[in-house]
Amino acid sequence: MLKKESLFVLIHSLSKSEKRYFSLFCTREASGSNYLKLFYAIERQSNYDEKAIKELFKNEKFTKQLHVTKNYLRKLILKSLRNFHAGISKDAELKDILRNIEILYNKELFGHCQSQLRVAERLAIKYELLTGLLEIDNWKRKLEQTRRPDNYHGLSKVLEEQLTTLKKLGNNLDYWQLAVGFSSRIFQNQDLNIGDESLLNNPQKALTLEARVLYYNTTYLDHLQNDKGKKAENELKTLLQLLESSPDRLKEEPGLYVSSINNLVSFYVFNRKYEAAILLIQKAKKIYQGWKVTSENRTLLKQIIRTYNIELEIYRNTKKIEDRFSFIESTERFVNENVYKIPQDYLASFQFQLASIHFMRNDLKKSLHWINQFLNSRFKGVRTDLKKQILMLNLMVHLEQRNLMVLGYYVNSTRRYMKKVKELLPYEEVLLKFFIRIGRIPLLEYKDTFRSLKKQLYPKNSEPLIPLEVTGYIDYLAWINRQLDK
Repeated sequence: MLKKESLFVLIHSLSKSEKRYFSLFCTREASGSNYLKLFYAIERQSNYDEKAIKELFKNEKFTKQLHVTKNYLRKLILKSLRNFHAGISKDAELKDILRNIEILYNKELFGHCQSQLRVAERLAIKYELLTGLLEIDNWKRKLEQTRRPDNYHGLSKVLEEQLTTLKKLGNNLDYWQLAVGFSSRIFQNQDLNIGDESLLNNPQKALTLEARVLYYNTTYLDHLQNDKGKKAENELKTLLQLLESSPDRLKEEPGLYVSSINNLVSFYVFNRKYEAAILLIQKAKKIYQGWKVTSENRTLLKQIIRTYNIELEIYRNTKKIEDRFSFIESTERFVNENVYKIPQDYLASFQFQLASIHFMRNDLKKSLHWINQFLNSRFKGVRTDLKKQILMLNLMVHLEQRNLMVLGYYVNSTRRYMKKVKELLPYEEVLLKFFIRIGRIPLLEYKDTFRSLKKQLYPKNSEPLIPLEVTGYIDYLAWINRQLDK
């Protein structure tokens, strides 16, 4: 990303709520109107164009030093975001209290300062905010030195507390070193320094919840690497029980729970334990429904979306859709309710999967609904493989609905897209020619045309023309056989 474009990227990352708050925030600033003008001008651009900005504001004084104005606008946006997200986490809440402590200390309001320190300490201990706890210990020491400089016993006690906090921080770092070392060894075949492997002998050596989470994730990877599937599964199940037994931490750091759920679900899917995966997903979804997930918390939203996506993939792979159709409907509700929060690439994947599932159910109307949702969204940068398959699915639905008038139009637009991305594969060429031909022949010739298509795509005593990975998107053979059975 170019430095000139950094402000553009920041502005376009804001949610509607954040933009609305920034607008109100700027009205309170004496010179806010100029910055708001520039903000909205950049927001309206689909690609950053500094020449257009200078031309638009050629009569404004601030364009003479546009880089200075942009830098101040960036600071204003970040300041408004800090205010907007003041209560985003207990860590942010603690930082605000620590700022209060510094202000009160400098005013020599030591009684007020002591009171705020007690509040901060309770918060830091409850949620294991260790770096904040170190800072609290520093303020306790400074306050003690100022008020009772000869109280060496009190000072010594504060230093002992600080050493305990440092020990816990060091313990966290040891487990991080183990987690990173094992991950690099397994996923990238790199031999990084792992550290003290004896820490994996006993979970009691992990002194904090963060360290215990790292312990179970690392032992899970270790067992998985050594083909100890049952032990690996048990480590993740124990981790989930640990997180569920800490409801306050679960509410504060939900991402830990969601990522652990997804790891265990992925383990079940890999081992074809689909029923266990589905039961775990349903349990997780009930917990998710109690959370308020905002569009600003994109990391958590993506993790939750992954759970829903895995569930859809299970249904598509097992083809046991009717047995679980109520869960498909709940996923549709989730997508509809969060359509403006879900990142585009994830939304595109949802729309394709739902279109594919309804096509498998032979509910062509619902399938076409999700296909149109995908095509009308005009996603930027959507995966080429996904776009190509939904265009093919669109042709299949229109053919089955006998929409022959529009079928030719969609074949041509699909071919144009294929040529645009320069990836017209042999099987795609065969399919496009098939759709052109079948739209022009009598119904009585359909069966022979489908037989011919099957021979071309799946020749006897030869490899199929359709790559195996493509079948994961659309089972073309099942579709052709279904047509031949009609």
